[in-house]
Amino acid sequence: MKKRTYLLTALLLINCAIYSQSNLSMKKISLFKNSTCLVSKEGQLKVKDGSLTLPIPASALYGTFWIGSAKENSLKSIVFKTDTLKTSTTAKYIDQVIRANIGSDAILVIKSGEKNEKNISGKILSYIPESGLVKVKEENGKITFINYEKIEYLTFSSDNSKFMNDSITRTAKLNFEKSAENASLMEYYLQLGMNWIPSYFLKITNDKEARLEMKATIENYAEDINDVEAEVVVGAPQLYYGQMLDPVTYNYITQASSTYSTLSYIDNNMLSNSLAQVQTASPYGGNASDESYYSASYTTEGEKNNDLYYYNLGKNSLPKNSKGIFPVFASTLGYKDIYKAEITDKVNYASNMYCNTNEDNCDVYHSIELKNSTNFPFTTACVMVLTEKGQFMAQDQLKYTPTGAVSVIKLSKAIDVVMKNSEEEITRVDNYKKIGKTTYNKVTIRGTITVENLQPKQVAIDVIKHVNGSVTNNGDSKVKKQKTYNSVNPYSDMNWTVALNSGEKKTLTYEYEVLFAPYQY
Repeated sequence: MKKRTYLLTALLLINCAIYSQSNLSMKKISLFKNSTCLVSKEGQLKVKDGSLTLPIPASALYGTFWIGSAKENSLKSIVFKTDTLKTSTTAKYIDQVIRANIGSDAILVIKSGEKNEKNISGKILSYIPESGLVKVKEENGKITFINYEKIEYLTFSSDNSKFMNDSITRTAKLNFEKSAENASLMEYYLQLGMNWIPSYFLKITNDKEARLEMKATIENYAEDINDVEAEVVVGAPQLYYGQMLDPVTYNYITQASSTYSTLSYIDNNMLSNSLAQVQTASPYGGNASDESYYSASYTTEGEKNNDLYYYNLGKNSLPKNSKGIFPVFASTLGYKDIYKAEITDKVNYASNMYCNTNEDNCDVYHSIELKNSTNFPFTTACVMVLTEKGQFMAQDQLKYTPTGAVSVIKLSKAIDVVMKNSEEEITRVDNYKKIGKTTYNKVTIRGTITVENLQPKQVAIDVIKHVNGSVTNNGDSKVKKQKTYNSVNPYSDMNWTVALNSGEKKTLTYEYEVLFAPYQY
C-alpha cells in the first residue's frame, strides 16, 4: 500500500479556501485603475425552508452591494450578520496535519534525544489543542499521549491534508416569498482589492512607422478568479463616497455623518505584497529572433459606453494574492520625429531690473509624434521605447489619446542640435507711464536665438520663447499673449518652426518691451 510521509520542515504553504453553505459563481469582472472592481455573480442555489445563506464580500463599497432573484420567486428580505461557518482548510503545520487525520492509522516518528528516534504505530484518536497532546491507540491496544512538538515524521496510508475549521465571516440570509427548492440569483458589488495597471511598449520599425503594444497588469487581492470574463476600463467614473464600505460588510451601527461624501483616498500601497506572479502566453508566437517576437498585430474587443471604454480580455483565471499580465492590443502606427525647445524668460526685467547679456545654452528635446489610427483610445500610462535594433531609447508617459488624435513621447536631449539665447537692453524711457499711483519706466530688449544642426539629416525644430513683456518685433514668429492679474506686463510666447539641413545654422531675432517700477521695496 502506498504510504504518504510528511516532513515537518518542508510542508507546502497553501492558502485556505472557505466553503460556505452556498456560493454564486463569478461571471464577470470590470477592473478600474483606482483599485476597484465591479464583480457580477450569477447562479441557481438550493433553498431550505424558504431561505439560504451567502457569504458577503468583505470590501464592498458603499451602496454597490445588490442581490436580485428571478421573478418566479422574489426575495422577501435579506438579513446580514456575523456568523461562524465551517472552513475546509489545507494543513500547513503539524498540529493541522494531525487534526486532518483523526481516526487514521499512522506511524509517528518521535524525537528521543539528539540522535535517537522512536516509532509508534497506531490510530490517532484525538488532538487536544489546549495542551498540544495527541491521543494515539497503539497496535498493542495501549493508549499513548504524545506532545505534537516531539513528532518529527508522520506516515499515513492515504493523503488527507484537509480539516474543518471554524471561520468567522459576514453572511447574508436570503428569505424568499415562496418555499421553492431552488432560487436563481444575480449579485453585483464594487469592491476594493483588484486593480489594473496599463503599460506600453513602442518599437520603432522604420523612419515612418512604429509598433505599439499595450498590456494590462492585473493585481488581485480580493478573491479567486476562475475562468471569468474580464474587462479593463479606461476612464474615471464618479466615486462620490470614495473607499467607504457598505454597511452590510460590518457589524456595528453606521454613524449619520458617514452617509455624506468622504474625502478619503484609495491607497494602492495595500496591494504591494504579491505572493505570486502569473504571465499569460504571448499572443505573437515565433522562434528566437526579436523580429518574430515583436512584429504581429492583434486587437482586443472593446466597447465605448458614454465616457468609458471597456477592453474585453476574454475568460481568464487569477488566484487571490497574485498578479498577472494580459495582452490588450498591438498595432502599427505612423509617427514623425519632432524637435522642441522651450526657452524661459532668463531676464525677467520687471522683477530684476537688470539684463543678463550672457549667451546661454538651451536644451533641445527629440520627441516623436504618434497618431492614434486605431478604433480605441490610448489610456495614460508608462511607455518604453526601443529602436529597430532593440536598443533602449526612452521611458516616458503616453497621455490619454482619443482615436484620430496625436500624442507626443519625449525621447532624449538632442545633443547634436545646438541652441543658444542672448538678450540685451537697447532703449530705456524713464517715467514712461503712470498707472494708478505708480510711475513706470520702459525698456526695450532685443533677443537673439541661434540654432545649428550637427546631425547628418534634416530636422525641423519647434522653438518657443517665453517673455514677460509686450512683443514689438516678432521675428516672423507666431505670438500668443496672455494678460496677468498681478503685473502690468503680459505673458508672451513666441513660436518658430525652424527647418535646418545637416550642418546648417540659423539666427532668430525678436524685441519686446517691459514696464517696471524703479523703486520697489
